[in-house]
Amino acid sequence: MEMELSLEQYETLLKLVYMGDWVISTLQAKDRSEDEPDTDSRFADVVRHVFAQADHAGLGNIVQIDQNNGEPYLTREFEEESGLVDIIEDYEDEVFWQALIERLAHRDFLRHYGETAISQMAIEERIEKETPFHDKWAQEFHENGLENLKI
Repeated sequence: MEMELSLEQYETLLKLVYMGDWVISTLQAKDRSEDEPDTDSRFADVVRHVFAQADHAGLGNIVQIDQNNGEPYLTREFEEESGLVDIIEDYEDEVFWQALIERLAHRDFLRHYGETAISQMAIEERIEKETPFHDKWAQEFHENGLENLKI
């Protein structure tokens, strides 16, 4: 199968592949010990293939080959100038705040109603009753960040 992409589309594909690889690599590193090899190379194979085609597509200036292992990678300059680093940092920030809000809201919801009562609620009722806890934490973090969190 052959796919025709413009130079701009291929650059966008490189960015998407990079970001997907970043997410997968982060999860795989979390799930295995340092001595354990990467057991699922499907993702790495696609990344390697897409990056290796960059020169042929006219984007060889943004992909380099590691002299030690022969693996293609995006140049540091491209990562920074293309906005990839900013996108990943924004993503991490958004995930952090959303996860924190969701977890604290759910904790407070459980404490307030109890597991038994919640298990008997219809999904609509659960959403309706948990939403104020979510809104409370969202407002708190919007206004004060982590300033008021204490243990």
